[in-house]
Amino acid sequence: MSLIGEIFTPLLLDPMINFLVLLNNVLFGSFGLAIIAFTILIRLLTWPLTIRQLHSTRAMQAIQPKIQEIQKKYSDPKRRQQEMMALYKEAGANPLGCAGPMLLQMPILFALFYAVRYTLPESPEALERLSSHLYSWSFIQHAIPIQERFLTMDLREGNILMVVLVGLTTYIQMKTTATPTQTEQQRAQQQMMAYMMPLMFGFFALSFPSGVSLYWVVNSIVGVAFNVAVYGLPRFNIQPLLGSSSPGPAPARMVEATAAAAPIEPARETRNANGIGRSKRQNRRRRN
Repeated sequence: MSLIGEIFTPLLLDPMINFLVLLNNVLFGSFGLAIIAFTILIRLLTWPLTIRQLHSTRAMQAIQPKIQEIQKKYSDPKRRQQEMMALYKEAGANPLGCAGPMLLQMPILFALFYAVRYTLPESPEALERLSSHLYSWSFIQHAIPIQERFLTMDLREGNILMVVLVGLTTYIQMKTTATPTQTEQQRAQQQMMAYMMPLMFGFFALSFPSGVSLYWVVNSIVGVAFNVAVYGLPRFNIQPLLGSSSPGPAPARMVEATAAAAPIEPARETRNANGIGRSKRQNRRRRN
């Protein structure tokens, strides 16, 4: 644990504490605004990973029926694995790509938990402990102590309103991530996850300081904005803002194309029939 602490503290915790103090100083002494700005900056910096995760998640959801077919068709594990890898390559899907940004957020979340605790000390001893994590820059040293209240909330303590917002924003983010076309099994799994994840993070938020919950709420809101920008909201007829969304199901496009071409066939058949009729009449005249 000491080795982990020696790596975790100088590489993640100390820079985060000092960056939050710096943002607090820039944003009019509001630590709540500092957390919001910090969250948005982190999401912007991790945007390439986020867009990769969104596409991987959609691609994995879209090929689930084919994955199930392969699992039923091939009993040999080696052959099954080969077919699965070929399917992933063809669809441009990466199972590990779905978890990348989430894995990246976990150490940030834990570091922020301790950063809020350290940056908003509750006693002179805690204030002295904070000074050991601050860089020796006068701009940062003079920013201490920090105002712990934001919108009537004490950012050091839990808040039931923030717990509700954590669950609600997590639910909305999961709903905007879901693929609109799924099998019955996928829809059941998606619905279960849409309820389980908000409940799980809401439960975690019960023991989090409000500052950490504020980070998660803003993080989810930015995630919803990214989802809408990339994929739109087909249910509400909102088009994606960043180009085309994930490709729609091929069968639907084929049905539309067939339906569009259907009226042409009777006319073609009529022309053929008329042509055959004229040929027969011409042959009779020639014989006569």
